[in-house]
Order: sequence, then structure tokens, then C-alpha cells
Amino acid sequence: METHRERFLITNTMVCLLKAVEGFKTTVELRNEKQVTGTVIKVDGYMNITMKNVVYETMKGKVCFDDFYVNGRNIRYVHIPDEVDMRKGMDAQIRKRNYAAANLKVNEDIKAAAWQKMTRKEQHRQKQVNKQK
Repeated sequence: METHRERFLITNTMVCLLKAVEGFKTTVELRNEKQVTGTVIKVDGYMNITMKNVVYETMKGKVCFDDFYVNGRNIRYVHIPDEVDMRKGMDAQIRKRNYAAANLKVNEDIKAAAWQKMTRKEQHRQKQVNKQK
């Protein structure tokens, strides 16, 4: 579940471009001069990346992992695969997020209206009880 802050960051920063890379094989260069190559499974609003079928490359050699997590703070550069149309991917993510935000707003409005109705009924019931006394 994404927080409001994450949704804001995805919609208003370049994280939406990374979201477009989900499902593609790519290379992530890390700040410690190492790199990770694998399939991007999930990117969150803080640029944390979850990958699978990863090859972790260092100066000493390579290590393979089934699953790998990259903290957003450790990322220096993400290679965008050639098959990803950056413009379309970003637009799709923004549209998707705006729809989700609108849907969330409607749900919140419905909950608020239901709460107000329940509060009014309770106040009315209290008045009836007070009249009977």
C-alpha cells in the first residue's frame, strides 16, 4: 500500500520513469562502484527497487541472487532499457496515479458522508432520549 507521500513522489518526480521500467531487465549502478543487473519487480516512491534474477558485480567478481533489494539512497544511475519509451511510460504512470488518487478521494468522501450521517442519527437519538426523560 502506497502512502500519500509516495504517490506524490511517484507522480511529481522522475520516480515515475523508474516505475515504467518495472518488468524489464536493467542495470542499476550503485554509489559504491558496484552494479546490479536483473529484472525490476517493484519500485516505490522513495526509489527503492526490488529485483529478481540478479547478477551483483564487484571488482572481485560476480554473485547471483534470486531476489535483491536496492535502497534508493545507494543508487547512482539506472540504465533505461531501449525498449522502454520514456515519454509514454512516464505519462502512463502519471495517468495511473491520478486515477488512483481520484478514486481514493471519492472513497474518502463516501466515508466522510457516512460518518456524518451516522453522527446525525446518533444526535437525533440522543435528543429523543432526552425528551423522554
